[in-house]
Amino acid sequence: MPLPRLSCFWNNPIVNRATRRALDRHAGDIITAFDAAGPFPGLEATPAALAAAVAECLETCNLINQSQGDDDEAGLPPEELDELSDSLLECLSDLALWAWQLRRDEARAGIEDLALDATHWLCARGARIGTLEPAVNALARQANTGNDPVLLKALFERGCALISATSTTIKDSRDPAVLQPWLMLHFNCAIIATRGGDQTAMNTAYDLLENHLPGNCVTFFREGMAEVSKPAYGEAAREAMRQRFTKWTVEG
Repeated sequence: MPLPRLSCFWNNPIVNRATRRALDRHAGDIITAFDAAGPFPGLEATPAALAAAVAECLETCNLINQSQGDDDEAGLPPEELDELSDSLLECLSDLALWAWQLRRDEARAGIEDLALDATHWLCARGARIGTLEPAVNALARQANTGNDPVLLKALFERGCALISATSTTIKDSRDPAVLQPWLMLHFNCAIIATRGGDQTAMNTAYDLLENHLPGNCVTFFREGMAEVSKPAYGEAAREAMRQRFTKWTVEG
């Protein structure tokens, strides 16, 4: 099975065209299903309108790449880059939600994968990320395709970058619905690191969980102890998990 594409699409104009074709294909599937289920008079945020907004944002990303080449500088003031981030990721999230409501599972996965790649591009340029759910879903799904170390390492790095770039509006929220993807992002990073078996990655992921979401540590490390007892995990993963479990239960 081929691995999901891990490189940052956006620095390559040829791949940008491929990305636009993928958007057209997945959005077209959602739009067709929406039209068949309708009509929905007066609705503004239709799949067609959302897809058009995403395409416009992608064109802005492409123009930035053309002007900046492979530099990490975005060529936009920080506030404008954050606006681009909000617009692109909110529209992708809404498209993915329509796909879920219309039971277009393949289209939903494709849109979420696009959101993960979009956050990769945005994080590299210092943007604030205010919409997590579609990228977090894609991160978990891609990680579940196998145990290839290269895949897991790349996904772990993307997850850590996303944690670092997440808006304080999410981090400081007390709304469980807002915090859920933030929690799942940390859990996914920790799970990916544990499956990869790299000591440094595991310590990084566990530290992030402890620093940002200490109230969820006992649950995670207790369940992790059961998971790492399986033959698929090595002794390094078992020992790392054992140390954290002890810290949050016996010592806590």
